[in-house]
Amino acid sequence: MVKRRRRRSKRMRNNNRIWWWVTAAFVALVVILVIDLKPWRKQHAAVNDQWPYYDMTKGTYTKDFDGLDISRHQGKIHWDELVEENQQLRFVYIKATEGSSLVDPFYKRNFKAAKERGLLVGSYHFLTNRTSMERQVNNFLSNIDLNQQDLLLLVDIEKDGTRNWKRDIIQKNLAEFIRLIKERTGHSPMIYTNESYYHLNLYPEFNHYRLFIANYNLPPKLPDAKYDIWQSSKKGRVRGIWTYVDIDQLREGVSVDDFKMPK
Repeated sequence: MVKRRRRRSKRMRNNNRIWWWVTAAFVALVVILVIDLKPWRKQHAAVNDQWPYYDMTKGTYTKDFDGLDISRHQGKIHWDELVEENQQLRFVYIKATEGSSLVDPFYKRNFKAAKERGLLVGSYHFLTNRTSMERQVNNFLSNIDLNQQDLLLLVDIEKDGTRNWKRDIIQKNLAEFIRLIKERTGHSPMIYTNESYYHLNLYPEFNHYRLFIANYNLPPKLPDAKYDIWQSSKKGRVRGIWTYVDIDQLREGVSVDDFKMPK
């Protein structure tokens, strides 16, 4: 009888250990899926069509710019006012996609509105470290109309998207993304990043591509490379947009014609 009790007790302990490991594995799997899929980000992307409800900006209006780059973060844009009050505006880059599944909920509306008002328009993709370059290219190209692009496509690569990637992995994946875009469209995309990221991770291997560089203090300095567009501020105040917006300037000697999408 004592032996039977001992055997039964041992079986129960073994069963408890098995269930403990099964439960721990299940919890770990759920955590991994939540971290990878980030469901809260997709929910956050579905902002209200009328947001923002009032002008959230303050200060003087920005005058010294040639272009803007926008996304859902600008909310509802008052396009007629934007174009009428900013005669210097020559081009707009609009966020289309991110990673392998996210689509900017304001992309199609913004793209259509900008085209209808005669602006030169391009689309950009935010590159992430979560999925393959092929899946990201598929997401990007399946959600834009290539025939309607006035400007070269743009890939946005920066620290937030490539966190935990080392320099060689960054270069390998960016080169693959560019290769796939060129293979499917016939043209390499322009590269957007900030000056410090470019020096740390992309210089000098990507010097021969068209570059769109952010630096909020002074114009970028890139030895042996030339940028086409300088993002000079992320806090621009522009009539027609009720949140702060990225302000872009053409480098001296550069024309929008230099980075138009060849037809």
